[in-house]
Amino acid sequence: MKITVERNPADDTYGRTHPYIARVEIISATMNVGTVYQIPVFVEYSGLQKTFGVDVCGFRVMAKHPQQIIEPLSRLLHGLINAARLPHYVFIARRARAVFPVYTIDNEVMAITQGGPYFKHVELAKVREYLTDYLHQIGVLGEKGLSDKLHVRGISQFTLGLRRPIFYLKKRVTGQTDFWAPVFQAADGKTIYVYAVNQRREVPKAEGTEVLELRELVAKALHADGRLQNVFDLRPDRMFHYLWEELKNHLYEERPLTVNQIELPRFRDGLHWLALETRPDEERVGLFLGSTAEDLAQRVRADFQRRGLLPDPA
Repeated sequence: MKITVERNPADDTYGRTHPYIARVEIISATMNVGTVYQIPVFVEYSGLQKTFGVDVCGFRVMAKHPQQIIEPLSRLLHGLINAARLPHYVFIARRARAVFPVYTIDNEVMAITQGGPYFKHVELAKVREYLTDYLHQIGVLGEKGLSDKLHVRGISQFTLGLRRPIFYLKKRVTGQTDFWAPVFQAADGKTIYVYAVNQRREVPKAEGTEVLELRELVAKALHADGRLQNVFDLRPDRMFHYLWEELKNHLYEERPLTVNQIELPRFRDGLHWLALETRPDEERVGLFLGSTAEDLAQRVRADFQRRGLLPDPA
């Protein structure tokens, strides 16, 4: 790979806090030959002293001069390459301040630990579960290995910086293998995407309806692959409020659904019945979907039973 550090042409506040750009051109190091990454170089002050740095895939490189970033950045990038790929995600243990790269390789996801084992599975949810169990065993996660958890972040394919998911697609049905995948907005803001069933699944932004379009696209792919029994088992969860406000404009509001004294706003759009569950502690929302009003109610009850919010009839 070829790395050069150039002046940032932006003449604004961002340009002043990030006065340089590290331009990384992939020549032969990975399978993405010809890809160019533009990594912002930030500046920090300590009295009259300046320090420059870059954040790449959750890792930080610092130097006293912008040009001195090139060598350690090259080492970091080469160290992150696995199976001729840079990571698609990272898992972050915040309290332990540890970062674990995650790679999408064919139809599997693989998480790497430094000097330790790696964990592979077709489902990102299972990889996180395996890695979490291992980190608890060796005492990395939380106080006495019990309280911390792994957070997933995507990797920008333009800057190699971290990106927060805008929502998740998940399936959690008792007796079945979980599916859990983060959804991101593309860097140009024109599409949203998720990695599922051996490829990147993407739909254009459409004033909120892209949430349901991507869910349906992934549900059909999982069903065809034998990993989803019913397409309504897959649902959007932990969605940012702004996405819900956009989507709500395309729905008809119905009478609320009440389950065990918990009232959920209920909607329909002609194809689906939907129930909204708020998450005040996270400022996010989740959606349940069903083919009919009764199907929706049954799915909400089943999920509440799984989470202990509703007594098991057995």
